[in-house]
Amino acid sequence: MLNYLLSSLKKKSHRRDIIIRYASYLIILLYDNKLYQQNLILRNVESDGENQENYGNRNVLSEMSARELEQFISHETVGLLIFGACENHGDHMPFGSDFIMPFELAKRVAARYGKKIVIFPPIPYGVSSHHKDFFMTVSFEPDTMMNVIRDILQSLVNNNIRRILIINGHDGNIAPIELASRIIKERNPKVVISCLESWWTLVGSIDKELFDVWDGLGHGGEAETSAMLAVRPDLVNMTVAPKDVIPKLPDNIRIYWKFNELTGTGATGAPRKATRTKGDKIISILENVLLAFILDMEKNQWKYGIDSSSNT
Repeated sequence: MLNYLLSSLKKKSHRRDIIIRYASYLIILLYDNKLYQQNLILRNVESDGENQENYGNRNVLSEMSARELEQFISHETVGLLIFGACENHGDHMPFGSDFIMPFELAKRVAARYGKKIVIFPPIPYGVSSHHKDFFMTVSFEPDTMMNVIRDILQSLVNNNIRRILIINGHDGNIAPIELASRIIKERNPKVVISCLESWWTLVGSIDKELFDVWDGLGHGGEAETSAMLAVRPDLVNMTVAPKDVIPKLPDNIRIYWKFNELTGTGATGAPRKATRTKGDKIISILENVLLAFILDMEKNQWKYGIDSSSNT
């Protein structure tokens, strides 16, 4: 096209200015396109570099292709599952807090471990019937949740994943996780199924000086709000955090309450005591606990109990 325009100069001199103008535009477009292609290559290289350092994003199964998955699969692969919930956490916190934080935690653990971990897509719903008096609670029936967990676990086993670690983000999931895990373990004795059941009670027991109120406990309370401030501060609005709600409950005997018996705000505990600093400490504690567990299990080829003595 450029040659055609230039040759037209000799034939139609009265159009010379117009043709020169269009020829100049074309040259600029061709040059800009070359620069665009070069910049596109640079952006892709930079993007790949960022993804590799972005808290284990490259370990997430739902973001992998079949070819990418191959590098993560061996008899030593650890399958990491996250179970959460969708429910009111007070006016200041998102409905998905129970899976958002564990998912981010899983990616950070995978990035630090640096070996073969596959993070499966988090399950954003759980057993939340005790929260259903609060608007937009989405809940599975307990037997449904148990069956979902059982089927996911069996799927991992069917794909030769024998080392499984669960990070649970919601109290209502604890019983279904245990039931499903025991069923799969009975069917597949060589599989190892492990679980961080309730991180919100663990952190307060490890660092007894970390929290100001009620050992950090509470739904959308001091610990949970702090943890979200650490991983997704854009989803937390501290200006509308409710006042402290510390329900009266017995110390040694458990009551199976409904949540509207404990609070009228969707949150319990002391969310206004939450800080990013506390949240960073929570995430650090949990990262260290999970990584130490994985490395310790790795030393014994994920054998434990009586079997582990032969490797020591």
